[in-house]
Amino acid sequence: MKIYNYWGKTGCVDGNQYHLLCWHSLDVAAVGYWMVIYNIYHIDSYLQKLGLRDTEQAAQFFSWLLCWHDIGKFSHSFQQLYSHIDFSVEHKPFRHYENISHSTLGYWLWNNYLNECLELFPPSALSPRKLRRAISMWMPITTGHHGHPPKSIQEVNNFRQQDKEAAREFLLAIKNLFPLVEIPEYWDDDEGIEQLNHFSWFISAAVVLADWTGSSTRHFPLIAEKMPVEDYWALALGKAKDAVSAFPQPVQIARFSGITTLFPFIQHPTPLQQKAQQLDITSDGAQLFILEDVTGAGKTEAALILTHRLMAAGKAQGLYFGLPTMATANAMFDRLAACWLALYQPDSRPSLVLAHSARGLMDRFTRSIWPGALAGSEEPDDSQSFSQDCAAWFADSNKKALLAEVGVGTLDQAMMAVMPFKHGNLRMLGLGQKVLLADEIHAYDWYMSRILEGLIEKQARDGNSTILLSATLSQQQRDRLIAAFAKGSKSRVEAPLLGYDDYPWITQVTRSEVVSLRVETRKEVERSVTVGWMHDEQACIARIGHAVDRGRCIAWIRNSVDDAVRIYRQLVSQGVVAPENLTLFHSRFAFYDRQRIESQTLDLFGKRSAAQRPGKVIIATQVIEQSLDIDLDEMISDLAPIDLLIQRAGRLQRHIRDRDGRLKNAGEDERERPELLILAPEWDDAPREEWLSSAMRNSAFVYPDHGRLWLTQRVLRQQGEIRMPQSARRLIEAVYGEDVEMPEGFAKTEQSQKEKFYCDRAFARQGLINFAPGYSPESSDLLPEKLTTRLAEESITLWLAVIVEGAVLPYAPGEHAWEMSALRVREGWWKKHKDEFERLEGEALRKWCMEQHQNREFAVVIVVSEVAGCGYSASEGLIGKMEVNPISK
Repeated sequence: MKIYNYWGKTGCVDGNQYHLLCWHSLDVAAVGYWMVIYNIYHIDSYLQKLGLRDTEQAAQFFSWLLCWHDIGKFSHSFQQLYSHIDFSVEHKPFRHYENISHSTLGYWLWNNYLNECLELFPPSALSPRKLRRAISMWMPITTGHHGHPPKSIQEVNNFRQQDKEAAREFLLAIKNLFPLVEIPEYWDDDEGIEQLNHFSWFISAAVVLADWTGSSTRHFPLIAEKMPVEDYWALALGKAKDAVSAFPQPVQIARFSGITTLFPFIQHPTPLQQKAQQLDITSDGAQLFILEDVTGAGKTEAALILTHRLMAAGKAQGLYFGLPTMATANAMFDRLAACWLALYQPDSRPSLVLAHSARGLMDRFTRSIWPGALAGSEEPDDSQSFSQDCAAWFADSNKKALLAEVGVGTLDQAMMAVMPFKHGNLRMLGLGQKVLLADEIHAYDWYMSRILEGLIEKQARDGNSTILLSATLSQQQRDRLIAAFAKGSKSRVEAPLLGYDDYPWITQVTRSEVVSLRVETRKEVERSVTVGWMHDEQACIARIGHAVDRGRCIAWIRNSVDDAVRIYRQLVSQGVVAPENLTLFHSRFAFYDRQRIESQTLDLFGKRSAAQRPGKVIIATQVIEQSLDIDLDEMISDLAPIDLLIQRAGRLQRHIRDRDGRLKNAGEDERERPELLILAPEWDDAPREEWLSSAMRNSAFVYPDHGRLWLTQRVLRQQGEIRMPQSARRLIEAVYGEDVEMPEGFAKTEQSQKEKFYCDRAFARQGLINFAPGYSPESSDLLPEKLTTRLAEESITLWLAVIVEGAVLPYAPGEHAWEMSALRVREGWWKKHKDEFERLEGEALRKWCMEQHQNREFAVVIVVSEVAGCGYSASEGLIGKMEVNPISK
């Protein structure tokens, strides 16, 4: 038989080991069989909804389908990638072919040869034409098993006639292994086609998992021996049953028995938490919850209470908690680590996983990883080949985090499920039967907000619930979020129109109704922060000095790194603050220093801080806006959009303390009334276009919507304070409301911002998957290099190195030293300052790139030292040859 002349996997011992393609295909098919039998990741449930009611029949169909997954490897272009004496005659002479992945080649082979071979088709009551059309819908699902649907191409010469015949011979040989397979007539109905397109995304992810597992040389050793396919199928089934045991086992949800089961420390639930325990969640299908309340109201706990209730009611099996930044994700990981097991019954073994690009540097996470029991082999014609795809399934948290029962990470990881990123279907599979929680949703720009709307729509379409948390939302934001849910759930519900006094607020949306209700505020978190104004930096420096003299701790939050560094230097040079009492914190520190500074900041200003607080000063950027639970006696902030100023004010006298800064369990705060001092331009009723840029050039660059900053200053001048919760809605709508009027001086800026709004949202919409045609080449035509979850200036990674006795060593000590020595900066900043640094070049750079597996074309390694002027220091971060400019007036 020709099928024995084709290899599917190769080994690495002496370069002469291989696994026959027919055997690899049956390995994967056998894994798929047991995945259905055991309903791993609900694959049997999906197939039942598609009309395959009998589990054994469904298992045989999925196995038959998986036998087609690598038919592209029968191509001569693939086979000549590996040479062996056994194939020396069959695959000569060598020819040059266009570089096309075997996934796409397999899809082409179906469309241009195999779909005419009716003898390969399972029995069906459908006519040959309709049967061919029904099977065609499954071909992208099985051939597109490398994280993307296969491409649809017209002309290919990668197959010789004997290659096509060998593929046909194999598919005919395996047909008798699956006697129960029959194609339902339902798959040619309009409803059946719609259902298949819907579930195709989840089934395609199961195909990926089957291929990864079936590629494990631990469970499926390389075999070149010829034998009847029936004999090998029996062997493969036995090995596959053992292999699928590596998948996480099903877990049982714990009964919801009250708040204290999850949070024993909560003796007196907040009004928001009480309401989360009382809401009627019995409605069928997806639900959307929007929780709006002040900082400290217990939104996270309320969201987890709702989540547990939904899980206990059989409406979800787990959750993914998406945060705006890696720092907030790290903090949430620690919080969930204390309570997540209470969601499940004691004898279950669920998994908690952290997902973001720097998760490997979190020791708390790396200790929780499942062992890498499987190891796949390389696909040599894949432009993004992975030599250990199966190991990636266990060890790459960005892919597996959504597959774990409980995942925590940046919201970007969930957003990638609705964008055509590679292996996005795995993320989609992971979100199935999960509650999606998204925190700080007011912090997302127009681009990310549009992607979030697409994610909410997809969750609703799949019957999964979403919980959104925010301090404040504008009416327009709420309208768009609920409209996205309504579209996904195919309902006509609309967002309620809320007034200025409608806060705090819970919005619950189902397919049939919107429940919108007020929540009382916990008295301890009601607060009023006076707003004061400052118009030159020297006055701000004097205020810091005054605070230090009085033994108070104070922060100045600057809008740009350069401004933060410059003021830090001024405070030291003028002797306002002793260096040991002064901290600088911004985004341009190596990860090692950033972790150190974050820990130091929590020690000095965190909830439990006391004796070490007096006289301490922190100059920071937006990095302390959301991620850190810190408590300052006094605060100065550069003018920023109103929602961010509310966030910053939340770090001002956050916890109840006595006059000496010691934490109190109850009662009144004994410190002076909190005041947020805002550095801003002089007020102008009729501002000109340069109103902000002439006074605060860097802030004007960071926040280009100058009109919103002017509106922020206007409403805070009018109100004189930030009263939470009473004025939250009024403040937000005064800046972001649909009817606000902008001064004529900002007409040009406002028009530019409107254009950017529509452009960003349109670009985001273009990046969303079109789910209607199913997992197929028609789902997206966006180029992979155009994909991004955040629309911002490109950034680059820099590595910091030291030279010790001629050796290039990482700046950071300890484990993951090179990763801890890295940082990311804006590409524009780097282009401006790159000549100010000593960089690794020539042979030293080449050797470093080889050792660290980095692309030499893009790798940037900066040589640093303790000598002043090297451009980086542990106290100031990456600054280059920064000059100290005069204090702004």
